[in-house]
Amino acid sequence: MGWTKLFSPRLKITELLSTILGLFVINLLYTALHSPRGGVVGEDALILSGKREVVGNLMAAQLGDVGVDFFSFGEYFEARPLITLAERGRVEVREHAWVNGATRRILGLGGVEFEECLALHGDVLVYSLVKLSDEPVMLRFRGSLQVFSWSNPNFRKIMAELANVSFRALRGLGLEASYRNTYKIYLASTHPMNISVRTAEATYGIDVELGEGKIHGFTFVAIGAIAGEEEEALEKIREIMRDPLSVRGRKYAQVKGMLERVRKLGEVKPEYALLWKYMWYVILSNRAHIRRHPVLKRPFTMPSKFAFRHQWLWDSAFHAIVLSMLDIHAAEEELLNIFEAQKPDGRIPHEIFLSKEFCKLFWKVDDYSPWTTQPPVIAIAVDYIVKRGTSRDFVRRAFEALDSYDRWFRERRDADGDQLMAYVDYLESGWDDSVRWDEPIAMFERNPEHYKRLYGDIRMAPVEAVDLNCYIYIQRRVLAKLAEELGLEDRAKEYVRLAKETGAKVREYMWDAETGFFYDITEEGHEQTKVKTPAAFVALYAGLASKEQAERLVEHLLNPKEFWTTFPLPSVSADDPKYDPRGYWRGRSWLNMVWFAYWGLKRYGFEREARMLAEKALSIMSESLSCNENYNSLTGEPLGAPDYGWSTLMLDIIKDLSEG
Repeated sequence: MGWTKLFSPRLKITELLSTILGLFVINLLYTALHSPRGGVVGEDALILSGKREVVGNLMAAQLGDVGVDFFSFGEYFEARPLITLAERGRVEVREHAWVNGATRRILGLGGVEFEECLALHGDVLVYSLVKLSDEPVMLRFRGSLQVFSWSNPNFRKIMAELANVSFRALRGLGLEASYRNTYKIYLASTHPMNISVRTAEATYGIDVELGEGKIHGFTFVAIGAIAGEEEEALEKIREIMRDPLSVRGRKYAQVKGMLERVRKLGEVKPEYALLWKYMWYVILSNRAHIRRHPVLKRPFTMPSKFAFRHQWLWDSAFHAIVLSMLDIHAAEEELLNIFEAQKPDGRIPHEIFLSKEFCKLFWKVDDYSPWTTQPPVIAIAVDYIVKRGTSRDFVRRAFEALDSYDRWFRERRDADGDQLMAYVDYLESGWDDSVRWDEPIAMFERNPEHYKRLYGDIRMAPVEAVDLNCYIYIQRRVLAKLAEELGLEDRAKEYVRLAKETGAKVREYMWDAETGFFYDITEEGHEQTKVKTPAAFVALYAGLASKEQAERLVEHLLNPKEFWTTFPLPSVSADDPKYDPRGYWRGRSWLNMVWFAYWGLKRYGFEREARMLAEKALSIMSESLSCNENYNSLTGEPLGAPDYGWSTLMLDIIKDLSEG
């Protein structure tokens, strides 16, 4: 089938009636389910008021004032905007409800009323604007599609060349874009697109004339495809243009199915019921499957489809912990991709890109992964999966991967051989721009050749971080348990010994009795950095603090001048001169640190303090109906990427609070 046969010049009368009836039914549904603040009606619908974001498999999109302001298709293509009104004047939002993954608004534009809808299912996006008033109107839309650059325009031309990107106008009907002759996207519209193509992007304008009477509308479609499936993509577009509501219906059914699965976990406290279901939507909707990818062969969870569109090591461990509450198989898949990406020397890489070209551009390596690792929290996730029920084959696979990984740390991140591992790169730490690394970076810059003799690839003076070594201690305890289960008694004893050695060194070198706090230390000289961060509370989770040390840490936690801020546990103590409540890892609050602190407090019997911490964070998340990457620690404002994967660790805490 060619493009010239894609659209019929007129709808059959049965199709027209079906479209009108569909609009009527959907309008009734949204009207019935809409609540002013957002809520859950029955067990099958999740409703959020004012939410603009929708996601599919590789696609993510966000409504703007009118149209789609943000769009991405994996690490292949992006747009800002995808489609928007070129001339709009005053826009009045009269209604706005997000229901089961699709968002719908009633808009007033220059006295004319419209229904605007945005839905995504799989790799199919449908945007529609339907006139609800009788007056005729002329609208002018514009839009663009660029090669993926992580919103860095300077990368676009380079990426277009590296990935053999092409854009092609399909005369009068739409646009085709191709990435590495493998991943393709098609854009189409009910009205002709005036397309201009350049090396790294395409732009287009669309004039839309809507005549007198209601139910005149404009529909815009984006479809992702794989090479060899071009004809199927064109057929899909034809079907959607006949019935644009079908995508919304499929998305609604998909989210309904998610909520039905979650129901088996039982009820939670009423004050957290909406947040509970919303966060389950987040973690399950962030799952993705990349066909024909040489490394990411299984489904995995993106941290956020609006910002972080591939697989990260420590994010995936946190995702697996949450998924293990509902679906052990999905939790296993999350880690198996990571295991299969493990390098021959034992290193488990920091991240696995969708785009090899972008990894090469960003990290200067010809691979899907960089030379770094990330905080070794995989063993924690493995422990959860094993406790919640897994196969012996997974236990064996996990032991083999973690055994090689621990050996890599001993060989590549412990130059002084003291069983305290070191971070040698700030991005490897997961705490990217933290105040913790300011002095180590400065030390490296003063004498780079000295440090390069210790470690080949290095960008800061080696830091034996308190959280890193708590994770290593836990990893070795888990390895000992896995070895016992597999009947490897000698290996179990070896890891018990190594864990004890690391734990003893953490207590000996990282605790400061005068200030009552655990600090990072330099690898050379074992000097404490004296930067107070929530990393210290990981010692509670690991069980490495004495009872007296735990009591001192709780004093710091509950001090409003340090860590008891509006949103608790800022990423550096609020009394630090460099504290910035909006700073990325320089003062914002992160939910993974809240999770570690919560379970650490409970481990030492601080039940009331653990509950206070959880309730303080959850009250802000519930009030803002958010699951963001991080939060302003001073005001509680949601910051960073929306719908963030590891922030759903709070599901584990909500479940515990509800059962307690």
